[in-house]
Amino acid sequence: MSVELLKKACELYSQREVARRIGKSATTVNHILKGIYPKPEPILKTVSEVFADLADEEIVCPVLGKIHGDVCQRYKEWAKLDKVHKDRLYMQVKESCKNCTRGKR
Repeated sequence: MSVELLKKACELYSQREVARRIGKSATTVNHILKGIYPKPEPILKTVSEVFADLADEEIVCPVLGKIHGDVCQRYKEWAKLDKVHKDRLYMQVKESCKNCTRGKR
């Protein structure tokens, strides 16, 4: 049960989607991430059950550091398609992702 897994899930899906999947509000997820939610353990247990598949799929991106493999793959696919996306982090690394050979697939 770790906030790190919650952070990974939010990076991959968004706070709103994670909240929907665990049956809580986006505000609750946000407060847990900020460390201001009282007794988050039961919710983090649910997160670890729902998002167990995310637990060990990190890669080390040469630009971003440790990220989930699915985030890497999504950014590479968008970059190859020259997709315009509102994700600010993606916009910063788009050129690097076009030719990257790390990550999945």
